[in-house]
Amino acid sequence: MQLKWVWLFVIMLLLAGCQPSYWVLEKDRIGEGSPDLELYATYLQMHDDVKGYQVFTISEGRKMVIVSLGSSEKDKKLEVSDVKFSPKETIVTVKRKPAPKVNEKNPYILIGLDKIAGDFIVQDETGNRFEETDYQQ
Repeated sequence: MQLKWVWLFVIMLLLAGCQPSYWVLEKDRIGEGSPDLELYATYLQMHDDVKGYQVFTISEGRKMVIVSLGSSEKDKKLEVSDVKFSPKETIVTVKRKPAPKVNEKNPYILIGLDKIAGDFIVQDETGNRFEETDYQQ
């Protein structure tokens, strides 16, 4: 009987390991991802009206998405609410929260994704979509 529970646990671990995942990169570690990330973060602070997202390829084909709010929401910060992966689409949902202190002209978040499959959508919790920025890498 106990062996059956052990196998069930092992199978659950294997299945959990097969799912694509995401992570949030701390801003003080931005240089670890790619030099392009750091350049874009600087660009966002110099062009504080830029609102939207930009996708970068980082190590081993993984993706890093930078979502920015623009200066009109500089008193906010972003958090990941949900990430859904399917063969047809990848949906990243973010939520705005009050920032404890305003330290950025253009608030942004760095979201790492193991992969992007199908259509890529970045939205807030009410379903409003962010557009891809026109930044030239």
